[in-house]
Amino acid sequence: MTHPVKAAVFGTGSWGTAFAVILADAGCEVTLWGRRAEVAETINTTRTNPDYLPGIALPDTIRATTDPAEALRGAEFAFLVVPSQTLRANLADWAPHLESDTVLVSLMKGVELGTAKLMSEVIADVTKVTPTASPSSRAPTWPRRSPSAAPPPPSSPAPTNPSPSGSRPPATPRTSGPTPTPTWSAASSAAP
Repeated sequence: MTHPVKAAVFGTGSWGTAFAVILADAGCEVTLWGRRAEVAETINTTRTNPDYLPGIALPDTIRATTDPAEALRGAEFAFLVVPSQTLRANLADWAPHLESDTVLVSLMKGVELGTAKLMSEVIADVTKVTPTASPSSRAPTWPRRSPSAAPPPPSSPAPTNPSPSGSRPPATPRTSGPTPTPTWSAASSAAP
């Protein structure tokens, strides 16, 4: 018998709560982390989040807390859904509670003021792990390797016959599909 996937969602705003519902509907046990105790208490007692997602009943498999250690306990995935300008400070507080095999998934947009870093770069800075593309994103993935190892070979050879005019061949249009979602795992930063 398999157990339900445990997921932590950091952010009890509209997007974080809506995503927690999606995870719960998919069969996950979800713990929402929020900074405001009254929002967490309301979620736990009324099964709603009237401040950020009014009129939506929350599944019984969602609970909320203001304690990051409680949110992360046993979590296989941690979804980061906080305002981008609060990520660095929040993640510094949460990082000590991350288990080595917890996969971080960023659901944020924006750049950090003062550094112009993307959220993926902030996550890498704070947690000291390297991002990898999700296998479902159709992005190329490579086995983990040491930084000194040679790059992997391309998946298809480059054209060897230049066009008659000597110009570059036309670019191949990007296929439709989802944009790769960066994920991080503490295990991915370990040396091979």
